[in-house]
Amino acid sequence: MNEGIVSHAYGADEPELPSPPAVTDIRLSPTVPAPVRLWKLWLLTVCGIYPTIVLLGLATNPVLENLYLPVRLAVLVPATAAAMVWQIMPRLQRRCGAWLTR
Repeated sequence: MNEGIVSHAYGADEPELPSPPAVTDIRLSPTVPAPVRLWKLWLLTVCGIYPTIVLLGLATNPVLENLYLPVRLAVLVPATAAAMVWQIMPRLQRRCGAWLTR
């Protein structure tokens, strides 16, 4: 590209007009996320899901105790998955985000 045309378009000859925008290196952009270590994500998931299953199991035991185990699990698993996806994991990842990418 002809630099004279570009600088003239941005007013390099006239001091009151803005200068051309600076070129930035995309490799230095802070928006590129670091890779998450999968074993750390697994450990964080286990640490979140175990207490959730225990607490939900204890909370629903008086209501679900007479049902067969597969039926109890059919109630507990979707409730646990919803709690993990929308409440627990976002909070754990926010709290432990730097550790996940180290």
